[in-house]
Amino acid sequence: MLRSFFNAVTGLDASRFWIDLTSDNIANVNTVGFKAQRPLFQDVISQVNIGLNVVTGTLKSTTFGAGVIVDSTQKIWTIGNFKQTGINTDLAIQGRGLFILKDPITGALFYTRDGQFRLSRDGFMVNSGGFYLQGFRLNEKGEVVGTGLENIHVQQQLPPNPTGSISFLQPTNLNADAIPPTSSFDPLDTTTYNNKYTLTIYDSLGESYQVDVYFKKVNVNEWRVFILTDYNEDGVLDNLISPAYASGSETSAGGTFYFITLIFDPATGKIDENATQTANPGFQNVTIGDKRYFFLQLFDDTNTPVDANGTVLPLDTSSGGQLGSVVEGLTTTQGMILMIGDEPASDTNTNLIQNSYLNQFSADFVITMEQNGYAKGDLIDVYVLSEDGSVVGVYSNGKSLPLYRVALAVFTDPEELTKKGANLYTSITTPTILLAGGAEKVRSGMLEMSNVDIAREFINLITAQRAYQANARVITTANTILDETVNLVR
Repeated sequence: MLRSFFNAVTGLDASRFWIDLTSDNIANVNTVGFKAQRPLFQDVISQVNIGLNVVTGTLKSTTFGAGVIVDSTQKIWTIGNFKQTGINTDLAIQGRGLFILKDPITGALFYTRDGQFRLSRDGFMVNSGGFYLQGFRLNEKGEVVGTGLENIHVQQQLPPNPTGSISFLQPTNLNADAIPPTSSFDPLDTTTYNNKYTLTIYDSLGESYQVDVYFKKVNVNEWRVFILTDYNEDGVLDNLISPAYASGSETSAGGTFYFITLIFDPATGKIDENATQTANPGFQNVTIGDKRYFFLQLFDDTNTPVDANGTVLPLDTSSGGQLGSVVEGLTTTQGMILMIGDEPASDTNTNLIQNSYLNQFSADFVITMEQNGYAKGDLIDVYVLSEDGSVVGVYSNGKSLPLYRVALAVFTDPEELTKKGANLYTSITTPTILLAGGAEKVRSGMLEMSNVDIAREFINLITAQRAYQANARVITTANTILDETVNLVR
């Protein structure tokens, strides 16, 4: 009879624990990213008697239970509803991943589904506890550079970036029907070239200078490109193409002007890789990842520009800055390059640049170009792109720069995570680190709410209460029976 007392006590304890857990779920119904929990009950066996019926050969057993225990709790990892907040730095994860946070003091890593982030005074993306959100650094093209996790940091002030590359943009077309001029090139005589395009470049202090790019057809599929400016502002035009990297020069009343040569394939209108390489001593190609980039060197710090009078110029500009910069991944010395195309690194065909940034077709001239320099800018806004989680800074100089891409941690078994409070988890196992996007998407301007189902929790609360009452009745019933047993001797 005493066994029933102790069995009922374990039932009381289990029911009380269930009520505690249910109350915790209900209390966190509005906690961002909270995952409800449920108890895992297990029965306890104190004794098993097994007997054998020798006539029939069957086994019979008598089991004496010892009540119930709570083995553990299990987190329910269903995704909660998303709530739009309109705050650019609020993030939600569509998938199994968790945000990765670093303690700035201990360097320990934590994981969370709570995407309430903000910019700290120092420009770091942090949660309410000041832990740094982790991500992968991006270059200006939005490509990941490096393999290590970094604290996502948004620069409050963007320093000037000197122009290091000039690039053609698609669609750019040189008219195949253009008639080659017969006179030597002269920038002041429009009959000596076929087309002109103007863009702005920047020096190391952020001072801007106008650059004119001239296109002159010389043969059926051959064009000469002249690039002129006056970065020292002495009134004499400067060749941004150094003689060391030029295909040749033309002399007119205006002076001597150096050019690079572009040769196109007549069948496709794309740049002929072999012919263009042969014509230009500054032709280069560099493989980054799964892509090969083609460019023409214009000048560098040892082969500097010359002006139209033939005077060799330093890279010092009229503002006191310097011209040119190192282009990450492509060059190693201060200078300037002209990007002309790219193709898959696996392509071994050297006849064509498969993705020529400019082409030659029988159609009107369309010239579009860009450069990678800019003046100083102050941070105006920051936002995170939905799906791929790119953190973009918007600056007063009109530049929007991709800075980082949010990293996500995925655990094969989420139960490996241990709650630490403040919506944080830790783990003794190493998760798989992924870039946001693909199966694990980031939603910007949204938060994932708690996945607690109030209706279900109320049902659990009633069930736990009834179970507690029933176990209490077992104790009172057992007590009554014991009273009757004691009274037998009276």
